[in-house]
Amino acid sequence: MKMIDTAFLARWCLSIRLERNLALIFGLLALMLTGLIAAHWFLVMEPALRAEAESHSKALAHAQVQTIERLLDGDKPADRLKSELQTALDGILLLKDQATDTPFVYRITLRLDYDLVDAPRGSLDLALGSDGCEKCFVSRVPLYHPGDRLLVGVVTCYSSIQFLDHLVADLRAKLLWGLGIILFLILFAWFETTRLLRRVHNSEANLATIFEAAPSPMVLYVDGRLGLSKANDAAKMYLGLEETAEGLLCSESWLALYAAGLPDTDGERRETRIAKQGGTVRWALVSAKAIEFAGKSSKLITLVDVSELKETQDELRSASFTDVLTGLYNRRFLYLHLAKEIDLVKRYGHPLSIILFDLDHFKRINDTFGHRIGDEVLVKVAAALGACVREVDVVGRYGGEEFLLILPHSGVAQALDVAERLRAMLRECVWPAEGLTVTISGGISQYRGESLDEFVESADHLLYEAKEGGRDRIVSPSS
Repeated sequence: MKMIDTAFLARWCLSIRLERNLALIFGLLALMLTGLIAAHWFLVMEPALRAEAESHSKALAHAQVQTIERLLDGDKPADRLKSELQTALDGILLLKDQATDTPFVYRITLRLDYDLVDAPRGSLDLALGSDGCEKCFVSRVPLYHPGDRLLVGVVTCYSSIQFLDHLVADLRAKLLWGLGIILFLILFAWFETTRLLRRVHNSEANLATIFEAAPSPMVLYVDGRLGLSKANDAAKMYLGLEETAEGLLCSESWLALYAAGLPDTDGERRETRIAKQGGTVRWALVSAKAIEFAGKSSKLITLVDVSELKETQDELRSASFTDVLTGLYNRRFLYLHLAKEIDLVKRYGHPLSIILFDLDHFKRINDTFGHRIGDEVLVKVAAALGACVREVDVVGRYGGEEFLLILPHSGVAQALDVAERLRAMLRECVWPAEGLTVTISGGISQYRGESLDEFVESADHLLYEAKEGGRDRIVSPSS
């Protein structure tokens, strides 16, 4: 009997210790869960809500700006256009939340680029609404002309954050209620171990489902392995991944991406060029998150295709440096490139020459044959320029009927040869109108240590001498 009592007592004590330890474990787990929920709220949810509210504010601003853009279409007097713009901005300020009667936008400003807008400088700039909205969401929306889609100004909207404050306060209250319920349920937590394990299993399954269903390519790379451990369907299609004999996923596109270098730190993003099968080239924004998978250091890599954005950036960059009519470089690019060439001359001491020329009596060509013929003449001259220069030379439209040639590693004599070849080629050209002849007058200058402006002015001065000397000639310092 004593032995039975002792065994019973031992089992009872073990059960008590087990229950106590289990309660302690769940108590610690509850404290950790509370901390995680609080951290998730302050570090993730609240910033995400703010970002979402700011995104909606920007979307509202973009939607309203379309009304302003339509007002810019057409030739209207400045006073009338300003009145219509002010009416449109007032209409935006009158938009209110029906539940709280709070305006969506407290203040709105309009700033235009008067180099592109036909109006006195500053005459159409507007600033409406109340000041002192320090915590407002600020949305700066570019304003494009509806006809040629040129950037003509910026509309800035200061949106209310009162809706966000109400939402955050409501969610905080619900979160506190949730935490209270969790703490209360800790008393019964050891009875729910099985259900909790099942929920953990379901959570893992949900994460795996989210990973597989994600629209962006995502792969799991384990340090030290060349192939990939896991990849979702989007990644398999984007990178052309196939399973290897070792059970890993690999492809030529992945090897090229790996060779280009993966992001080293969390939050780092890299634009990477990816060559795909068939010779196509794509650009992807690659980011990585360090994780531990199966006890090994790994990286969760996400790819976002930015090929269209990259193409748009290249087109915009090309447009900013290119003359639309002739396809040659414009004056802005010529000055930037000439400044670089001057720096190289100062460093290495090689010769540098420029040719500045224009078309003789070009206004007479436009008046006699029409501007269409004049444009065709400019295009043909641009084509002739391309045939007369080397790959290292740079040619561009300096302005109007003036052209500038930048000739690195060339002295006056070499530049004069280029100019004379061009004159000869233009004499042999077949022009688009009967009786039309085109000649040029130009000046050649070699860099002697002066400033960039003085360098160009010296060539311009010789161009003037060529005009005064009867046109159809090239004047150099030795002439």
